[in-house]
Amino acid sequence: MDAKIGLILTIVISFLNCSKADQLLDNCMQYKTQCSPNKIKNCCDLTSESKATSGIYQMNSVCGNHFTTSEVYCDMDTAGGGWTVIQRNGVIDGFLSPYFNKNWVEYENGFGTLNGSKFWFGLKALNYLTNTGKWELRVDCQLQDKTWTYYHYTTFSVGDSGDEYPLTVGGFTGIADQDVFAYHNGMKFSTFDNDNDLSSWNGAAVDGNGWWFNKGYRISPNWDTPVAYSPTKGYTSFILIEMKIRPLNCVVSEPSASA
Repeated sequence: MDAKIGLILTIVISFLNCSKADQLLDNCMQYKTQCSPNKIKNCCDLTSESKATSGIYQMNSVCGNHFTTSEVYCDMDTAGGGWTVIQRNGVIDGFLSPYFNKNWVEYENGFGTLNGSKFWFGLKALNYLTNTGKWELRVDCQLQDKTWTYYHYTTFSVGDSGDEYPLTVGGFTGIADQDVFAYHNGMKFSTFDNDNDLSSWNGAAVDGNGWWFNKGYRISPNWDTPVAYSPTKGYTSFILIEMKIRPLNCVVSEPSASA
């Protein structure tokens, strides 16, 4: 009798261990599939390839991390290339929609189409990527008259989820006439269902988009019509805005993002 009980226990334990092993194997195979020598750590890896073009690439830096971003859009045309695009908001034929009025989880995981007119990279991915080293930020903005301006910062990172993904940004350069991101530096991220701004109202709910709101905003890339504020021009709206980041030590063909 004891021998039979021992055999049954052995079979049960073996079954449980096998189930756990199969689950671990599935996870390992998943990450093994993601972690390929043919994939990039970030878009800067492509700057050494003379024929690299702007487009969607598989990213290697998601390995072992639980966020969904495994593909990135790399801008290889702007200021020497090597930029990972983290946000894009284009107004198509004047059509407005509250596309960026998403909840907290959606902003954490990211949404939109990588090569489409509206896209958000995801707070989890931003936190992971910008904590792998020092990063710079470039924000390209197309004005209503189809001309372009941009903001450039030599410091950019996004904090942990436990702190509500606070923004660190500084070192302003660029041809735009005001450091609009300074107002948002140090702010926690807010959405309509997770209000972390400094105002007495929910700025994300009022404006219909998630952002690092202060008591308001000086730049609102995720608004229906992207907008920025300057003391000389007041509020300026854009028909397209695109945020992109690059390792600060990225070796490119041009000396700096402000070229």
